[in-house]
Amino acid sequence: MLLEELRRQVFAYARQMAADGLAHGSQGNISALDAASGLVAITPSAADYATMTAEDIVVVDRDGAVVEGRWKPTIETPLHTLFYRRRPDVGAVIHCHAPYASGFAAALRPIPLVLAEAAACLGQPVPVAPFMPSGTPQFAELMLATIGSGLAAVMGQHGIVACGADLRRAYASTVAVEDSARAYIFGCQLGAAPAALPPEVCAELHGWWLNLGPGGDMKTPARAGLSSRAP
Repeated sequence: MLLEELRRQVFAYARQMAADGLAHGSQGNISALDAASGLVAITPSAADYATMTAEDIVVVDRDGAVVEGRWKPTIETPLHTLFYRRRPDVGAVIHCHAPYASGFAAALRPIPLVLAEAAACLGQPVPVAPFMPSGTPQFAELMLATIGSGLAAVMGQHGIVACGADLRRAYASTVAVEDSARAYIFGCQLGAAPAALPPEVCAELHGWWLNLGPGGDMKTPARAGLSSRAP
């Protein structure tokens, strides 16, 4: 089986995403790039995370053509592969319908960074794109333009996309977006909109994050890992 270990990692994070409540049923999709071969391991289309196996993960090239796999890759394959072609710093991409972040998507609002942990991971507020039907090259171009050099963006009236140098970083970015969205909404419910952290503070925290090496359980998909890596 091509990219056996990478396919197992993508599968593990897909299951973790569902366990963490960031996706339900067959919502969302995850991919990771194998830098040596230039091939991509990506979740299949409309596959339920509860019954998916590592063998169901599909291998495609950077243009989205299937190289190995018994299923069709996710409909969002053009989005994933465009990131790998245009963003050499990206080694993994995650799209999900995290509930609190999806509230911002429904309202067509960017997500401010109101938590130090989220600021460390993301470095800048999460921009929002206008609504456009997904699964097309045009949608992929829209999201790449929206995210710019950042690590996450809101898909208008849809969900979020996050990326990183590898799967653990991309997953941490995903969690950071949802954590900041949840904290902002909870703060508003208390009667005061939380203040966004200043850009210079976000930049400093993000610099620390980028220099943070692997340690502890950082290679294991777990939401709790993010708070344990906070400054």
